[in-house]
Amino acid sequence: MGDDRVRRGRGRTGRLGAGLVVLALALAGCASIPDKGDVEPVKASPQDESQVRVYAVPPPPDASAGDIVDGFLEAMTSDDPDFAMARKYLAHDEARDWKPQKITTVLSDAPDLEGPTKPPSADQPGLTYQMHGVEIATIDAGNVYRPLKPASYQRALHLIQEKVAGKKEWRIDALPQGLVLGASDFQRNYRPVDTYFYAKSDGWLVSDPVFIRQRIDPLTRMDPITQAVNTVLSGPTGWLKPSVKSSFPVGTRLQKGTRTLEFDDSNALTVPLNSAAKKATPDVCRMMAAQLFFTLRDLTSTRVGQIALRSGGSSLCSVSGDQAQAYAPGSALGQSAEDPFYLDPDGRLAHLRPDDKKGGDQDNLVPGPLGDGTVKLGSVAISRDERRAAGVAENGKSLYVTSITNDSDLGSPLVTSQGAKESDRLSAPTWDSRGDVWVADRDPDHARLLQFENGTTVSESAHVEHLDGRRIEAVRVSSDGVRIALLLTKGHRTSLEIGRVEQSGSGDHKELAVADLKSLTPQMETVTAVSWAGPSRLVIVGKEAGGVQQMRFVQADGSTSDASVLPGLNQVTAIAAGDTDSRALVAESSDAGVVQLPSGGNWQSIVEHGSSPVYPG
Repeated sequence: MGDDRVRRGRGRTGRLGAGLVVLALALAGCASIPDKGDVEPVKASPQDESQVRVYAVPPPPDASAGDIVDGFLEAMTSDDPDFAMARKYLAHDEARDWKPQKITTVLSDAPDLEGPTKPPSADQPGLTYQMHGVEIATIDAGNVYRPLKPASYQRALHLIQEKVAGKKEWRIDALPQGLVLGASDFQRNYRPVDTYFYAKSDGWLVSDPVFIRQRIDPLTRMDPITQAVNTVLSGPTGWLKPSVKSSFPVGTRLQKGTRTLEFDDSNALTVPLNSAAKKATPDVCRMMAAQLFFTLRDLTSTRVGQIALRSGGSSLCSVSGDQAQAYAPGSALGQSAEDPFYLDPDGRLAHLRPDDKKGGDQDNLVPGPLGDGTVKLGSVAISRDERRAAGVAENGKSLYVTSITNDSDLGSPLVTSQGAKESDRLSAPTWDSRGDVWVADRDPDHARLLQFENGTTVSESAHVEHLDGRRIEAVRVSSDGVRIALLLTKGHRTSLEIGRVEQSGSGDHKELAVADLKSLTPQMETVTAVSWAGPSRLVIVGKEAGGVQQMRFVQADGSTSDASVLPGLNQVTAIAAGDTDSRALVAESSDAGVVQLPSGGNWQSIVEHGSSPVYPG
């Protein structure tokens, strides 16, 4: 184990003896069923809690410099309180000044090591190791995930010898701030959580994704439920903050010393708050409880029954699941029906039903001009209340909005593109939760992103920040109306970016903007189709450089997991998802027509000849 060799592939499975003890709790074979004794209730626990627990150990006496570096990297992957064991591998001053919470750098694999190299002169004692890998993401101090285009990562670790218990021992005296984790260790230690805040101009909740520790947070010693509550009380992330607000009075925090929150036998949770929470009126208090209800509903293995708030010895308010639904994300226009829609071979709008195998069943066509063939459609979007549809004519020139519940007239187009080619004309439309229609005009001489308030002829042109010469290919507005997903093309690459929808003023003074674009798929060479799949998730079709077409789920912060990859399907040109997991994914394939993916199954052909499958939105 000499210091003159190159070390590679370091991680918790590489050299466990240097700095870790791993405890794997297998469900099979490590427990037995008792045949006597009282029945006791089992408290709800966070979903998907990792069965692998990693415990750091201190450096052994007379450890080599290489063992110190190995042990420190491995100790960073543990849940040790305040990373106390990891600090034992650091020199005295560094142990005091190192800030693991400042940033977490995620590499594709556990960091590799090269070294050691000796200093150029005797005046500079010590040894240096180079830690390197492929950087794919970061997590900042506010728990915000940021995906990165894979790039080389290299940082130095410098070691000196200093006295420990009267003996000279190797310790690290210079290192980067924060944690450095391989992707597998990151996924073992962290989990995504959607926190919720209210849209500033509306009364419904907007998801704000963050990451928390999978088990006990090493720095706060809070369990996952308490971490999630504490994150809500801390307010929205910086990116979303301009468009949302919290109902909690300024200064509201957990009661001092709260580190554990547990649901009772009826799946109710009582959250103790400080005295600042008493400023809230009963109505505002229920809004506070609803924020926590939606934040915690996917964090536990059982259904959340009730959230109650108290301060000191006083009960403030509580909300049940039914009461919390009044504030549900994107609930302004109600829930969509079970069946999606599609365009039949003649460009007519129809309900997508499994009995319509060939496409064009008269019984499935919608009432009105979009279903009777008055105009042949190339793309379509359905309002969230399912009363109207926005359709773009087959040639891409004109956008129409009309009823799909009665035989109304088609009326005049809301906008007509002057683009010379179909691909340079109107994109597929989309509806937001306020009943507004959005569409991009891709005319190179007059490119613009348009919003038609309430689907009327009065339009607003949205200023899109930082387009940098890219063309908007596709537009999808989230169910909450606060975020907008754009497919942006420059050259041969189409990227997926998300921006905030910002509206101010009214009438002639109304201003509309898409602000702070951020890439969700920097690792992909191109993205060809996208749909929102709930309040904080999208489903995309695309490929990585040199790869094949794939479909997968992507969170609104750009994070993914291995489980997010969907079964393969050839030549996919469009994809659509409902607002809940109960709705099957639907897609258009040039090989198979319109297909669907039921939960836990494989793609199934629904309509042989059809196109543009959509859910309301």
